[in-house]
Amino acid sequence: MKILKIALLVCSLGLSGMAQSKNQAGAAVRTDLTSTLLELDRIAAATNSDIGHLQIEKWKGGWKTGFTTSTSHRTQAGQSAQSLTRNLKTALPDLIRAALNSRGGMYTTFKVYEDVNLVCQTLDSLVSTAEEYGRKEEYAPLAGDYNNLVRLRRSLSAYIEQKAAAADARIGTPSDVSDTSPADGASLPRKITVDSVASTRKRRTHSSND
Repeated sequence: MKILKIALLVCSLGLSGMAQSKNQAGAAVRTDLTSTLLELDRIAAATNSDIGHLQIEKWKGGWKTGFTTSTSHRTQAGQSAQSLTRNLKTALPDLIRAALNSRGGMYTTFKVYEDVNLVCQTLDSLVSTAEEYGRKEEYAPLAGDYNNLVRLRRSLSAYIEQKAAAADARIGTPSDVSDTSPADGASLPRKITVDSVASTRKRRTHSSND
């Protein structure tokens, strides 16, 4: 009888320790997400400031066989800059606040990830144009902003993946679903880029002969 009581006590302590470890792990994940969201808010503001310092109207024109070609790249860059400014000033900060208030809710966090992905796609194009037609002091800060946003997007992706796996485990649903196409013919969501290290932008280096 005494041995049975000891066994039950050990089992109880083990389960309690496991629950405590699980709670601590969950708290750590939420803390990491909070840090990511707060840093994202700061980087969004910095990116918006760097875009505001662009002098797109002074960028050089394109060249082809020695003749100046269309300056449509300036028009497109201006449109991208305006779109990014609206997003980084209002839309993204609002989504970040919603995610913080939800304490790591899956839906609100995914909305942040989705928006950051769109920002990265547009900023990638703007950075490429700035590198080709703008000044180095305009391109370099934007390239750094892009790299930071890609890094934070990857953190958001990892958090969402962890939450999804945990949810599947609770309801006994396999995490690897082979057929993800909508059964009712509903429209597909906007394209979401899968994060990878290759997404990080690196400034092109030029040889001394260029």
